[in-house]
Amino acid sequence: MKKIFCLLLLFSLASQAQENSVLASKKNEFRVDVLSAIVYQKASLSYERFFGNYWSTGFNVNFSNSSKLNDDFDNGYRNNVPKYEFNPYLRYALSKSKSRYYFAEVFGSYNGGDFKEIVRLTDDNGHDYYTTNKSKYTDFGLGGSLGYKMYFHNSIALEFIVGFGQNLTNREKSPDVISRVGLNLGYRF
Repeated sequence: MKKIFCLLLLFSLASQAQENSVLASKKNEFRVDVLSAIVYQKASLSYERFFGNYWSTGFNVNFSNSSKLNDDFDNGYRNNVPKYEFNPYLRYALSKSKSRYYFAEVFGSYNGGDFKEIVRLTDDNGHDYYTTNKSKYTDFGLGGSLGYKMYFHNSIALEFIVGFGQNLTNREKSPDVISRVGLNLGYRF
């Protein structure tokens, strides 16, 4: 019985080592965020490049034209609506396995969208009135994320990520909090 158990253990370790070496030879990955597409009507694409054992870097690009967010913006329920984001990131794998692991990342965010405010103006006769002033905003933020990634068939990636950050430069117009929440499907090559 002990021999069978030892054989099964050796077989599982050998298959894990083979899987890790196959994944280690693939250095690039492309992903699509299906959660953002379904829930937020946002196109979110990511590219990641793997270095060494635990480090990787990449970027994420988001474009949004959500009818729900636009309606909330037009009806006065919110004063800004994000339209685009560019998020470069640096990741560190927290687990030793290459096929299933937790990771931590730091990210930057260059983001922009529409901003609306109510302003008080005075006409030629000295009468005050209020009007809505719409403009564009751009901002830069920093944040951190945690996530879990797993691979199927040494190429198909499934990733869950949750992260938050803060905009830094144009805070009177841009959203205070930026988020990276997603369920990504990808291909590693």
